[in-house]
Amino acid sequence: MTLNFRPDLYRGTAGYYDRYRPPYPDALIEDLAVRTGADGTGRLLDLACGTGQVCFALCGRFAEIWAVDQEPDMIGLVRQKAAALADSPRFEFRTTAAENLAAPEDSFDLVTIGNAFHRLRRHVVAALVLSWLRPGGHLALLWGGGPNEGDAPWQQALRDQTRRWRERPGAEQRVPAGYEADRAARPDADILCAAGLEILGRREFGVSQVWTAAEIAGFVASTSVLSLEALGPDAAAFDISLRQALLAAEPAAQFRQDTTFACDLARRPT
Repeated sequence: MTLNFRPDLYRGTAGYYDRYRPPYPDALIEDLAVRTGADGTGRLLDLACGTGQVCFALCGRFAEIWAVDQEPDMIGLVRQKAAALADSPRFEFRTTAAENLAAPEDSFDLVTIGNAFHRLRRHVVAALVLSWLRPGGHLALLWGGGPNEGDAPWQQALRDQTRRWRERPGAEQRVPAGYEADRAARPDADILCAAGLEILGRREFGVSQVWTAAEIAGFVASTSVLSLEALGPDAAAFDISLRQALLAAEPAAQFRQDTTFACDLARRPT
């Protein structure tokens, strides 16, 4: 089954994405750097990079970084952030879908995809990654950071709200039919193995944090299905409904969460 997501899913979300997406834990980034031998001399390819949550966390570990995203606003913000660095690696910026990237073969030490592999044509991208990596180079799929993960009453209220507003007429067009069935039938590890990558396993990292209602609303606005662009004229009504539901579930407005970030690591055989 070929699943194609709309190319404009994240239009208008760059500011929300950069401000409200939680950073990957330092422990995860350090573990990834150690496991992949990132020592400041290699080349990193950050696919579907968003506003650079992965590549800026790793920028001190590489001599050259390619930041790739199909959303121009995302790449524009990455450019601004890179230009503001006092001492940075050499950056290359590409505004294109991962599947359409023209990149040299056998040239990257690490390819990263943060919270995005499920939105790509996975079998196509996995095969391309294998060709782009140097022998022994690594692919890292990073996950985590959403406020909805957990069993607290406010998280149930958040899930109820997002489900309700995602089911309004026309909203279903933002996710291809058969998406969930495809993910269940073909796990990421199977896709990577079929492409010829060696699976090295998953490591998880616990994080505790306290959200505000504004931060939760901002995170939701950074998503592909409930962004201001996706909601259109319903955006203001959704924001009011969401905040009211959160405060009804947690009147103290202290939205505490214990959650897990994860990194799935694979390698091109030598």
